[in-house]
Amino acid sequence: MTIETICDACIRAVKDAGYNESTIFNYKGVVRRFKKFCVERGAIEYSCDIGKQYAEAVISKKTGKFSKNRFHTQGRFVRLIDSYFNTGIFDFSMFKRGKISPDNPHHKTIYENYQKYLHSIYDNENTIHFYEYGMYCILQFLDNLDIYDLCDLQSHMVIRYIKETKQSRQREVLCELRGIFRYLERKDLLSAIAGIHAPRIKRIIPILSDEENQKIESVIADGSVTLRDAAIVITGLSCGIRACDLINLKLTDIDWNNETITFKQSKTGNLVCLPLTASIGNAIAKYIVEERPDVESDSLFLRTLAPFTPLADHASCHAIVSRVFNKAGIKKGSRIYGMHMLRHNAASTMVKNEVPIETITAILGHSGPDTTDIYITTDEKRLKECVLPMENISKEVNP
Repeated sequence: MTIETICDACIRAVKDAGYNESTIFNYKGVVRRFKKFCVERGAIEYSCDIGKQYAEAVISKKTGKFSKNRFHTQGRFVRLIDSYFNTGIFDFSMFKRGKISPDNPHHKTIYENYQKYLHSIYDNENTIHFYEYGMYCILQFLDNLDIYDLCDLQSHMVIRYIKETKQSRQREVLCELRGIFRYLERKDLLSAIAGIHAPRIKRIIPILSDEENQKIESVIADGSVTLRDAAIVITGLSCGIRACDLINLKLTDIDWNNETITFKQSKTGNLVCLPLTASIGNAIAKYIVEERPDVESDSLFLRTLAPFTPLADHASCHAIVSRVFNKAGIKKGSRIYGMHMLRHNAASTMVKNEVPIETITAILGHSGPDTTDIYITTDEKRLKECVLPMENISKEVNP
């Protein structure tokens, strides 16, 4: 069965199953990326092996980090087409989120014990995913060397593992390894990688222009978007809250008397207290009074259609931001969408308004000012002021 055939059949099955347009659109995107993945590897006929490779290709090419979204969407897609490949039927009932796990039984035990350890020290699911994926990768590497006990892991093997890793992911790999070596209490291996410093690649993320900001304000003001979507975008543009924190916001997190929003960041565990500005407060209040479903839920933002449950994940926020941007006639181009863009836009706006970097760091919930430095790169006007004059530089070229 060709890859083209099975992919076309998948899209028809999703349509026939009655999924909404947004879900069908998402599947088309996964299919498009899968076809490109297969072309790059010269695969024409489908096999469970090429499907497994795609399901495990969960490192973002842009960030070099583990992508939780890729992990779930690609895994779900492959399980679906595997069911058709093996039985001739697309089994939509088996949509359970799969877990990456080593094939080797010895490594599987090590991996499961490490997972238990991670759950005992971390609350954030993304952090757990990050470190467990690091253990999975090093175990797969050791499997190729026929090494089944981590006691046999030597420093020269670790160096080789790092060298064979793509440069864009080396920084994350070093972080993963430090966590693993602390878990193993291998001070020798920690010392072996202590002097290795991988380059940190920081992309300049394009932000909204003044004209685009005005367009967003216009569609919100004239009621072209729902009150919930308006409140979410205004909150993102004003304080740069992450999607994972926005969907976890509770009604009780808002202190109307002291005009603050206080919550514990999912990613870092830091407690953040944001000012409840007039624009944010009015947008949220209007949503609560006029549009929010009257249900027994402490979650601030809920689905607009029954069942009125909290927003599922960052994909929900991405869809909301995209919808507002499309209504405003804003072209995506090469930019990212979603709450991540709003976060960068909020931070960059604060930089342009000469808000102290320490204050921006506190608002974003960063661990230190160094993490916030990337937003300075978007302030073109002030960067030009840093350029040194060249009139005193000699025009002569010395041999």
